[in-house]
Amino acid sequence: MRFLSFLFVTIVSAGIIFLQGCEAPLQTPAESSGFEDITHYDQIISFCRDAAGKSDLLEMEVFGQSAEGRDLVVMKASNDQAGLPEEEKIRILMFAQQHGNEQSSKEGSLLLIREIANGEFDHWFKDIELYIVPQVNPDGGEENRRANAQGFDLNRDHVVQEAPETRALHSLFRQWMPHVTIDVHEYFPYRDAWAEFGGYKQFDVQVGVTTNINIDHQLQQYSLTETLPWIEQHLAAEGYTFHNYLVGPPPSEGITRHSTIDINDGRQSFGILNTMSFIYEGINGRDRYLDQLEHRSMGQLEAMIAMMDFMQINRREVVVMVNDSREQLKHGNAKGTVAIQTDYVRSGEPLFMPLKSFSTGADTVVQVDNYHPLVEPVVVTERPLGYLIPGEDHQLIEWLSLHDILTEEQLPGEVNVYAYQLAESGPEKGETPPKTQIHIDQEMNNYVYVSSAQLHGSFLSLTLEPHSDIALGRHQNFAYLLEGVTHYPVYRVESAE
Repeated sequence: MRFLSFLFVTIVSAGIIFLQGCEAPLQTPAESSGFEDITHYDQIISFCRDAAGKSDLLEMEVFGQSAEGRDLVVMKASNDQAGLPEEEKIRILMFAQQHGNEQSSKEGSLLLIREIANGEFDHWFKDIELYIVPQVNPDGGEENRRANAQGFDLNRDHVVQEAPETRALHSLFRQWMPHVTIDVHEYFPYRDAWAEFGGYKQFDVQVGVTTNINIDHQLQQYSLTETLPWIEQHLAAEGYTFHNYLVGPPPSEGITRHSTIDINDGRQSFGILNTMSFIYEGINGRDRYLDQLEHRSMGQLEAMIAMMDFMQINRREVVVMVNDSREQLKHGNAKGTVAIQTDYVRSGEPLFMPLKSFSTGADTVVQVDNYHPLVEPVVVTERPLGYLIPGEDHQLIEWLSLHDILTEEQLPGEVNVYAYQLAESGPEKGETPPKTQIHIDQEMNNYVYVSSAQLHGSFLSLTLEPHSDIALGRHQNFAYLLEGVTHYPVYRVESAE
C-alpha cells in the first residue's frame, strides 16, 4: 500500500512538473478572439497583470488616470540581474493609442508585451530598459473615438497639456528620461478626396522622424539614414510594406510633406528635448475598427521588433548622441539661433509615390512634383540668456511648473532686458517685432527668471517668442499674452556684452 501511495505521489508530481513545462503561452484578448474584437480596457488591465506575473522581466505600474478615472498603465521590461548597469542601458518609451480610434497601435503594443512575457526577447534586456504604455487614451479607446472624454485631441496637447492623460505621459517621461520614444498611431487612407484622385496609400507601416529643425541635426539624420532603412528591411523580410511618413492631400490638391514641424504632438514634444523620437503610423481599417485588425496589429508588432533590434545593436552610439546633445542644451551650448518661423520647401526632386487603384486594386506609382520634404527657417532669433515671467501671472507660472522648467529668483549678473512692441494685429509672418530696452533691477520686482541653459532651452524660445509659429500666445488659454497689449509681457534677457 505504501508503494502504491508513493507511486501515486510520484505520478502526480511528475504530471505537475510536465504541465508546468507545457504551460500555454500567453495570448492577448484580441488574439484569443481571433481578432474579431479589440482588447477592451478591463481586459488590458487583466492582461498586463497576467504578463507581469508570467515574466520576471515585466512589471506593471499605474502612472496616472484618464479624464473618466481609468488607470493609465505602463509595463516596464528590464533585467536588473544581467547585462549592463542600469545607468548604461538605453531607455526606450513606447506609447500607443493617443487616438482612441486607432486600435492596432494598442493591439501591437499588447502583442509586444505578450512576446516578452513568453520569453521571446530576453536578450534585449541586457542592454535595454523598455517602457510600454499600451493605451494613453482609454476613454476614447472604449468608444473608438479619436478624442479623450473631454474632447481633446491628445496628440495636439503636448505644449499646453490640458488633458490629464498628456500630463501623466510627460510626467512619466521626466521620471525615466528615455533616450528614444516611439509614438504609435494609425493613418486612414480611404478618404473621399483620394477616391476621387483614383488611388490611395497602402503602406502597412509608415515611420516618421522628428522634423522640427531646432532638434539636434545629428539625431535627425541618424534616425533618417540609419534607423528607417533598418526598419524597412525588417518589415520587407516579414512581408509588410513601409514608407517614410507622408502627410498631405492628393498630389493634385496640395503639397506632400513629412508631417508637422509643431512641437505639440508626442514625437516632436519629446524630440525638442533632444530625444531620438519617432512616430509609427500603421494603416487603419476601412471601418476604422476591426477591418484587417490582425494584419494591422502584426505589422505594428514587427515594426516595434525592428526598432528594438536596431536600438540594442546601436545602443552605445545612440545613448552618446542623445546624452551629448542634451548636455549642450543644459549648459547653454546648443546652436546659437532658434528658427521660430519655418516653412516646407522643395528638394528639387519629385517623389514617386506607390498607390493602390481605387477602381481596380492594382498597384501603381504616381509622380508627385509638389513634394516639399525639407524645412527651412523663415525667421530666426538669437537664443537669449533667458526670459522674465511676470510673477503675478499664475497661469504662466503653473505652465512652467507643469513642464518642470527651472526658474530662478535673480538675474545672472549684468544683462540687458528687452520688451517686444506689438501691433494691434499681432506679429506678422516673416517679421520680428521691434523691441525696447527696459530697466529691471536684480530683485526683479516680482518677476521670475527662466534661463535658456536647461533641457527646455529650445522649447522656451519656440513657445515664448511672440512671433514664433508656435507661440504659446496662439493658444486660446494664453491668448491674453498677445491680444490687446502693446508690450509683450514676457521679457527677453540678453547678455550685456
